[in-house]
Amino acid sequence: MKELGLYAYNSLRDNIETIKTPDFAHREIKSPILRKLMWITTSRFIQFQKKDKKFVIIISIGILLIGTILCFLNGFSSFLLYFMEIEQYNFEMIIQLLISLSFILNFVIFFLVLEGISRFFFKKKENTGDFLISFAIILYPMIFFLIFHMIFKWFNLLNISIFNLIDNVLLIIFQVWSLWLLSYSLCVKKGLKIESSLIISLLLHYGGFTIILFLLV
Repeated sequence: MKELGLYAYNSLRDNIETIKTPDFAHREIKSPILRKLMWITTSRFIQFQKKDKKFVIIISIGILLIGTILCFLNGFSSFLLYFMEIEQYNFEMIIQLLISLSFILNFVIFFLVLEGISRFFFKKKENTGDFLISFAIILYPMIFFLIFHMIFKWFNLLNISIFNLIDNVLLIIFQVWSLWLLSYSLCVKKGLKIESSLIISLLLHYGGFTIILFLLV
C-alpha cells in the first residue's frame, strides 16, 4: 500500500506540468458569468484550431485597424488598456494619424512584455505564434469603450458629469473584460496556472496606471 502511494505521488510530481492547466479552458467556462463573457467573445478565437487560423488572423487585423481608426477619431494615444487624450488641434492630420497608430505599437509592446514574462519567469516558450495571432482578441473589449466614448464626445456629453462618470465606469468594465481575456489566453496558450495569469494581468494593469499617473503629473 505504501509503495502504491509512493508511486502515485511520484507520478503526480513527474507529470504536474502536463496536468496543471490543460483542462482549465473547459473547466472554467462552467461559471455562468465567464460562460456569458466567452459567449460574447467566443473562446474559438483563443482556442482556435489549425483550420480557423486564417479566420483568427483576419479578426485580429480587423481589431487593430478598427482600434487605430477609433483612436484617431477620439484623439487618443494607447498604452496597455488605457487611453490618453491628445490635443488634436495642436497637430497636423498626419501627426494625429501617427499618434493613433500607437494602438498597433501598444499591441506589439504588450505582447512582447507578456511573452518575455512567460519565458523568463515561468520558462514557458511554447505557442508563441498562436499566442501572437490571437493576442489582439484581448483588446477586443476596448473597441466597445472607444465606440461609446466617441458617441459621447460627438454629442458633447462628456461635459455633463453623469455621462463623464458613465464613460469612466464603461472604461473599467471593458478593462476588466480584457484582463479576463488576457488571463484566459495566458492559461490556454502559455500553459500558466490561472492564479499566475491573474497576478500578471493585474500587475501589468496597475503598473500601466502608475506610469500614466507619473506622465500626467
